[in-house]
Amino acid sequence: MRAKPVMALTAALVFTLGGCSKSTPPQKETLNPLNRADSTRVKPVHFLHKTFPVKKYVQLEFEVPIHSVIPRLHGTFKSFVRRPGDDDRSDESADVDFLLMESEQFSDFSHGQGDGTALYSVDPTHDQEVEFLLPPTQDEPKKYYLVFRNSPGGAAVKYVAADFSLTFGY
Repeated sequence: MRAKPVMALTAALVFTLGGCSKSTPPQKETLNPLNRADSTRVKPVHFLHKTFPVKKYVQLEFEVPIHSVIPRLHGTFKSFVRRPGDDDRSDESADVDFLLMESEQFSDFSHGQGDGTALYSVDPTHDQEVEFLLPPTQDEPKKYYLVFRNSPGGAAVKYVAADFSLTFGY
């Protein structure tokens, strides 16, 4: 007769446990502790792709966005002289100076208060590739200037075909 109380107790226990529904908390995504770098890639910023004349100098402004850890300037330029009835010519007569300046340096340069102090410069040339690692930015964007200056000698007006972009990261 003891079987009835045991069966009743078992039934009550099964009913009680079956009625309880434990909800499991949502699983947190586990991160690899060794992977601390942000793997998202910032797309390159192509800010210059054109041909323009240079009489004295031409400045082109660009801006590095905030929180840019490894901003890198990359580009190429070719300068040439247009001759009527002749092919365009890229030789020493088409040489230009190239300067990369911060805002303060460009202000001094444009007001004649400096001889072109720059972060980066290239001796007179008519064909150049530029690769320059810029300082990181924090809470403020940073302005820079590309300056193409007509070198002494050669033609009074030179033309520059330039293609420049900013990339971020290695």
